[in-house]
Amino acid sequence: MKKPITTIPDWNFPTPAQAFVDKHGPAEVERWRKLLSRVIDIAREHGWNKAEVGRRAGVKDGTFSQWSNGNYPGLLGNVNDDISNWLDALEESAGIAASLPVSPKFIRTATGAEVYNVLLYSQLSAGFTMVVLPSGSGKTTAARHFVDTRPHCWIATVSPHTKTVHGLLVELAMELDVQEHNPARLVRAIGRRLQRIGEGSLLIIDEAQNLVPDAINQLRHFVDNYNCGVALIGNEDTGTAFLKERGSIASRAQVVTRFDRRLRTERDPAGDARMLISAWGIEDADCVKFLSGIASKPGALRNIDRTVRAAAMMALGAGEDISLKHLTAAWRNRDMGELA
Repeated sequence: MKKPITTIPDWNFPTPAQAFVDKHGPAEVERWRKLLSRVIDIAREHGWNKAEVGRRAGVKDGTFSQWSNGNYPGLLGNVNDDISNWLDALEESAGIAASLPVSPKFIRTATGAEVYNVLLYSQLSAGFTMVVLPSGSGKTTAARHFVDTRPHCWIATVSPHTKTVHGLLVELAMELDVQEHNPARLVRAIGRRLQRIGEGSLLIIDEAQNLVPDAINQLRHFVDNYNCGVALIGNEDTGTAFLKERGSIASRAQVVTRFDRRLRTERDPAGDARMLISAWGIEDADCVKFLSGIASKPGALRNIDRTVRAAAMMALGAGEDISLKHLTAAWRNRDMGELA
């Protein structure tokens, strides 16, 4: 029987062999000590064992083992160079990652507040609700913030590949951590996980415009039989195309009468855009005007956020503060068309 492989790195600083010290000289041995100390700190921080460090550094297992144990018989300077280059590249990458622009956290825009309130209603009342807003209005961001700050809430994203009843159930099982491999029992297992707990549970379905009629009826089944809230979130095609064009009259009627609340319009999209621009710390009037123009395009808030991030990276690379030239270049590079 093979011995189990331990995943706990063993990183004790070794006492180098006398032959190692005599062969390589004090300067190179001192350099080895400093490099190994850096390696040990980084390896412990990331939980890497010696094999993993050797692989990442591009040093053969046997060579790295001897190097890290202080008994390498070859040209120490060459291995020291390899380790030094790897450490420098690793630390440079970490520094760049730390300096990359990060989008503002959840902003309670007027639209975000309305989405939050609909979701809260869904959870507390075990309601079946729908949020139908344009792409890029911030509805998904608001939904994820809700899930992050409320208990017993889950969000699942539907794709064209998971739009059927079976595809939806498999996606829900993964999101809810339901371990049931018998298809006949899957609905009940998911329902028990969703069953109302205390102040209520909520299942949010994002990209719900992809769902077929029977899949929406399956979600209605969870609301009716397990007393949980379900909220459908999607773009303008959510619900309307289904209700008007898909499925039988009976299946449409079943769903139409089940929605307790619907959110279809943005209260103040221009105000939402101003809040996002301000959250990025952009105050220059020309920059604000340019970004406000983006707000009139489809995908408003998403496009503003991505354009500012791209512009911030350009400015960072040039050692400059973000300006209109960076924003216009970022928009042009994204090939999103001309602004009016």
